[in-house]
Amino acid sequence: MGAIQSMTGYGRASRQTPLGHVTVELRSTNHRYLELEQRLPNGLTALQGKLTELLRGHLRRGRVEALIAVQSDQWHQRRVTFDEPLIRRYYEALMDLKARFGLKGAVTLEQLLSLPQAVTIAEERLPIEKLWEPIRQTAQAAVRELVRARRCEGAKLTADLRRQLAAIERHVGAIKRRRPRALEQQRQRLRERLTDLLGPGAAGSAAQLEQAVALAKDADIHEELIRLESHAAYMRQTLGSGQLVGKRLDFIAQELMRETNTLGAKVNDPEAAQHVVDVKGCIEKIREQVQNLE
Repeated sequence: MGAIQSMTGYGRASRQTPLGHVTVELRSTNHRYLELEQRLPNGLTALQGKLTELLRGHLRRGRVEALIAVQSDQWHQRRVTFDEPLIRRYYEALMDLKARFGLKGAVTLEQLLSLPQAVTIAEERLPIEKLWEPIRQTAQAAVRELVRARRCEGAKLTADLRRQLAAIERHVGAIKRRRPRALEQQRQRLRERLTDLLGPGAAGSAAQLEQAVALAKDADIHEELIRLESHAAYMRQTLGSGQLVGKRLDFIAQELMRETNTLGAKVNDPEAAQHVVDVKGCIEKIREQVQNLE
């Protein structure tokens, strides 16, 4: 079971390798999916696919910027080649022209090297397999640092989510303790409303009785309190699963808010209503925090 990760973090690794001095920096921020942005030195872009595969093996969500720097002259070298037979022919041709036209002055090496194809500069690079291995080792170390940072941040967010859940449960408990008194107050208002509706001593028609039943049902908040407790318990269970929880927690937070809004519409007791407001504040903090979780 893995630890919950935040999508925010930083990882860096730097080491001396046979390729040269390699540095890999990884920065991760919030994103709905996994989005990778890579910046590699010229000539190393062919390694992007391998680096993507490595990162996807450790990360599931977040916008990740990968910066790779290589300080070395070993992975690409320029080789200078002089075409001596061609230069000799140039020299002989120039000397022949000088003799035919009676020209003075020497034929210099600088003149010969400036002639077409006398000098060839070829760039030689190491095979892609030899380039990838030192970069892979460094990137692997940077990923471990990034994951460690994301887990540390995830632990802090998880602790705060548990505090918010505990606060919600305290407020729900306070509302439940207020419920008998609030119900009596609501029943009193209901009696007054039914008296206005049916009239004193009226037998009441079937339709009027149905309306009275609907009013009585609306007066109770038992179902909303039970569902709030159930959603809070499910969120605790999800936090303990160690799986990818961000999207699931966001859904549970939406359900918590929906039940709280219904509860707020039914509650008429001022003290209980204040607890409902406090519950909404906790849920808003939860919804903000879960956006940071993988």
